[in-house]
Amino acid sequence: MTEKKKKPAGPARLTLVLFAITLVTSLLLGLTDHITKDRIKEITAEKTASAMREVLPADEYVPAEYKGSDSLIAGASRAVSGGAAIGYVIEVVPVGFGGAINMVVGIDQNGSVTGVSIIKMSETSGLGTGANETEFRNQYINGAGGFSVDKDGGTIDSLTGATITSRAVTAGVNAAAEAAKTLG
Repeated sequence: MTEKKKKPAGPARLTLVLFAITLVTSLLLGLTDHITKDRIKEITAEKTASAMREVLPADEYVPAEYKGSDSLIAGASRAVSGGAAIGYVIEVVPVGFGGAINMVVGIDQNGSVTGVSIIKMSETSGLGTGANETEFRNQYINGAGGFSVDKDGGTIDSLTGATITSRAVTAGVNAAAEAAKTLG
């Protein structure tokens, strides 16, 4: 009995197979993105609204136009309760060790920080994620900006092993405080 040896696949065939796999994978990723895009926007909007209520509770939040040039500012809203403005909620996006940190900062009519809430971040687990701990975020409350971390001679206790994250959050809070001054 004679055995037939299989002829190895040529480069053209291998290229065609690789192209087909890449095409199918790309189509599946595109379809997944299309299907989930609206839901992801919804979830992000819900998280942002919840964070706004956390940092400065109000009856409503009216978009405010920020005309400054600080690239950390992603948006601003006037917080209104009982028909009167009670402050601002500023969305900021400083860059930490792991990338962008999406957060909101509440600023009352007197220019004092009322709260800080992190919506999304990709910081190192167990180190930079400590920025989301209440104890860390509460250090900014009742201050009016001009914050710096202890390693830079300031009063904000930086997170152990996450100085870059601490500086980024601090920069975001400072940017929000300055932006609120231009809105009021």
